[in-house]
Amino acid sequence: MRDRLSRPELAPAAAAYAQACAASRRHNDLTKAALRVFGAHGADISGCVREHFPDQVKDELRALAREVTAASEAGDMLRPRGVRSATMRALARDVATRDGGGFYGPRPWTR
Repeated sequence: MRDRLSRPELAPAAAAYAQACAASRRHNDLTKAALRVFGAHGADISGCVREHFPDQVKDELRALAREVTAASEAGDMLRPRGVRSATMRALARDVATRDGGGFYGPRPWTR
C-alpha cells in the first residue's frame, strides 16, 4: 500500500481519489443525519437514499454522489502511461483505506 501512495507519478490520481473519498464520507454523514431527522421509512432512491427526504436534502445527496463519480473518474483518467488499471484500482483502495471511504466510490481494503 505505502509503495503506491508514495509514487510521485500516481500522486495526481491519489489526490482525485482522496477527493472522491471525502465526498463519499460527506454523503454518508448527511445520510445519517437525514435518517435521524426524517426516518428510514419510504422507498430507497439511488444517490439520494430515501424518497421522502426533502428536495433540498435529496439535491445535496445527489450532488455529492455526482462528485464522488466525477472525482473517481478523474483519478482513473490520470493513469500514467504504462501503469496497469489494476494498479489504479489498488491505489484507489489504498487511499480509501488511508482516509476512509463511504458507500460510493473507492472502498477500503478489508481483511
